Amino acid sequence: MTAIAQHGDTGGIVPRAGAPARGVPFFEKICYGFGDAGGTVITGLIANFLTFYYTDVFGLAPGIVGILFLSLRVFDAVSDPLIGIMADRTRTRWGKFRPYLLWTAIPVGLSCFLTFQSPDLGYDGKVAYAAATYFLLALSYSLNNVPYCALITRMTDSAREGVSCQSVRFAMVAIASFTVSVGLPIMVRHLGGADVARGYCDGVAILSVAAVAMFVICFLFVRERVPETGAAEPPLRIAIANTLKNDQLRLTFVMTLLLIGIFNTKGGAALYFITYVLNGDSTYQALFFGTATAGGFLGSVLVQLFTRRFDVRTVYVWVNLLLVAGHFAAFFVPGGYPMLWLVLVALCCIALGCTLPLHFTLIQLADQYGEWKLGTRSSGMSFAFNQFFVKLAWALAGALISGVLVIVSYKAGAGNQTPLSLTGIRLLSTVIPGVMHLALALTASRLILDRATIDRMTAARAA
Repeated sequence: MTAIAQHGDTGGIVPRAGAPARGVPFFEKICYGFGDAGGTVITGLIANFLTFYYTDVFGLAPGIVGILFLSLRVFDAVSDPLIGIMADRTRTRWGKFRPYLLWTAIPVGLSCFLTFQSPDLGYDGKVAYAAATYFLLALSYSLNNVPYCALITRMTDSAREGVSCQSVRFAMVAIASFTVSVGLPIMVRHLGGADVARGYCDGVAILSVAAVAMFVICFLFVRERVPETGAAEPPLRIAIANTLKNDQLRLTFVMTLLLIGIFNTKGGAALYFITYVLNGDSTYQALFFGTATAGGFLGSVLVQLFTRRFDVRTVYVWVNLLLVAGHFAAFFVPGGYPMLWLVLVALCCIALGCTLPLHFTLIQLADQYGEWKLGTRSSGMSFAFNQFFVKLAWALAGALISGVLVIVSYKAGAGNQTPLSLTGIRLLSTVIPGVMHLALALTASRLILDRATIDRMTAARAA
């Protein structure tokens, strides 16, 4: 798989001949976005529904769910760097990173479908089944997403084009997130009726097929046009060491842990918050998630207006500081005003929608910074480490939610909620993400990837 000779169909790979081509057609940007839209179907199901599904549908204890999420991260610590080094060494007629979207499409979709099955196996059997299927989902998703994230480094080396690609990407992500967060509750109600488990099974099956189709579209229409440097790939130990020497990448890893942790904490707590604090039914759930994803879509589009005037790092820091203030203020808003909460959710998610294009552009720039300062670049390894922190954030967010629910003695059902349990659920949706946004802003402020540094990097590459 990693040593196929390049011949015949080049898959759009542009050979080295002068300065690399930097422009990316708009249609290709949309197809690039399909790759992460498919991934968002998977992560949206994990972040917004899996914890609730495990505790309130599948019947697992919150503490077991937290242990499950954390324990699989030990495997990720080994597997993700190996996936990165494998991707860096891949040579096919279709390119370096692009083929993984095709190879992993069906495994990702199938493992996602199996994760949301509800076999009657007894409690211990259910725990074992949840662990096995979530393991398969995490592994197949890494094999898909690590190369996908690195793919942008072969599509363009222009910071402006990078922001544009990421903006379109996360607009597509917002649409996919809307489809999952609004569509799944509707499908659960209409396909399952009183049988909620059956509704989840059928709804996730439909969404998994859609994800497979989106991965294939990305593979078919995206091209790798930035040429290889011709340097030999370093051994695994050296590649890992070189990646960790890049201080800018190390900061972005911490930022990934915090940002994805915020999304997963808010997403994982959302159903609890809607159901027990806002007393929302399934219709309000769809409206809540629809408002959130519409705000995210708008933010991912508007962010380009700010980056034309200010550098990416500065915009990122100020957006997160704004979110700190908003989350702390939201804790004091009563739950008895559901329409007011929709307005607050819309404003919050517009700002949140700005963060993802900025964040992944900073990772791309940090990867380029390593080549500029250290003379080496292993994009697959860089994004493999980033993917590890993404999944660590999934685990920590799941453990955080489970831990808070254990501390406040949460029990499923509206009649079982106490002032303490409701306070814990409110904290998960407001103050705790606010603290994480503050840590994120402080970490991002330490980056040196300002406009002047980016200009020097671009000039050195063109020389």
